[in-house]
Amino acid sequence: PAATSTALEQSYTPSTLRRPIVAGNWKLNPSTKSEARTLLKLLASNFLNHRDKLSSPSSPEVVIFPPLPYISDAVQILEGTGIMIGAQNSGSQEKGAYTGEVAPSMLASAGCSHVLLGHSERRTIYGETDSDINARLHKCLEQPSLKVILCIGETLQEYESGMLAQVVDAQLRGGLEGVSPHALLQDRVIIAYEPVWAIGTGLVATPEQAQAAHLAIRDTMKAMYGEYSGVAETVRIQYGGSVTPDSIAELMGEADVDGALVGGASLNADSFTRIFDGATSADATKKMGMISYLPRELVAMEVLATKKCSWRESCLVGKKSFSLLGLSH
Repeated sequence: PAATSTALEQSYTPSTLRRPIVAGNWKLNPSTKSEARTLLKLLASNFLNHRDKLSSPSSPEVVIFPPLPYISDAVQILEGTGIMIGAQNSGSQEKGAYTGEVAPSMLASAGCSHVLLGHSERRTIYGETDSDINARLHKCLEQPSLKVILCIGETLQEYESGMLAQVVDAQLRGGLEGVSPHALLQDRVIIAYEPVWAIGTGLVATPEQAQAAHLAIRDTMKAMYGEYSGVAETVRIQYGGSVTPDSIAELMGEADVDGALVGGASLNADSFTRIFDGATSADATKKMGMISYLPRELVAMEVLATKKCSWRESCLVGKKSFSLLGLSH
C-alpha cells in the first residue's frame, strides 16, 4: 500500500527497538555489610532462575546501585546472574587532592557499568547543580565501559504550576550540555524521570502523567539535537518514583516508558524480581501490539531526504521499499 512520509513515521516508532532497563537504587541502605550480602544472595538466587530472560536482547536490563562499600560484594555475589552494578554518584576529577571524592575510573575498575547522576536527593540535600552534574557526566563518559543514568524531575509545586516541561527542559539542557549526539545514539546516557513529589512518598504518577512527561523529554531532545537525528527516539527513559510490583505493568504499557528506577522496593529481593517480571511481560505485550500495526512493506509516494529518516535502518527514497525491523519484503 502507498504511504506518505507522515504515515510512515506514524506507523513505526523506535520504541519497538528500545530495550527496557530496570534499576534498583538502594540509597543509604542497608545498614551493615552482612545485611547487604544477604540481600545480594537473595537477588542472585532469584535472578539465576531468570538467566534466559536476562540474556535475551528483548528482555529488560537490570542494574542495582548499592552504597559504595558494598560494590565489591555485589560484583562478587552477582557474577553470572546478568545483573549489572552501578554507583550512586561520582566525582568530576580523575585524581588528586580531592578528599572524599571517587573518580569514574575507580568505579569502572571496581566493576561498575553504570553511574547514577542528578538524583533529586543530591540536588536538594547536597546542592548539586546542573553544572556540577554535567561535569561529572562528561568525566564518566571518558570511561568507555560506563553508562550514566541522568535523573531529572519536578517538585509538586512546579508540577501544580504547570512547569513540568520547563523544568525537565532546563535540567536536560544543563545536564547534557556538550554531550554529542553520537554518545546518546550509542546508549551512553539513559534518562530517569522522577517526579520529586513521588519519590519515597507512596505517590505514583499515573501512566498518562508519566507518558506526558516522557514525551516532553523527547521534545526537548528533538529541540537540542534535531528532529531527524534519531536521538529523541533512541534514548531510553525510565520512570522512577515509588514504583512497585503493582504499578509497573501499567507504567510500562505506555509507549515512551522504557523501564523503571526503583527505590524502596529494590531492597526486597522478591519485590524487585516481581517488578522485573512485570516489566518483562508488559514490554513484550506493548511491543507485540506495536509490531502488529507495522505493514510488511511500505512504499513511499514522495521522495524523502535520507537525513530525515529518524530510524537508523536502510532508508530508500522514491517509490521503493522501506525494510523495518528486519521484516521480510
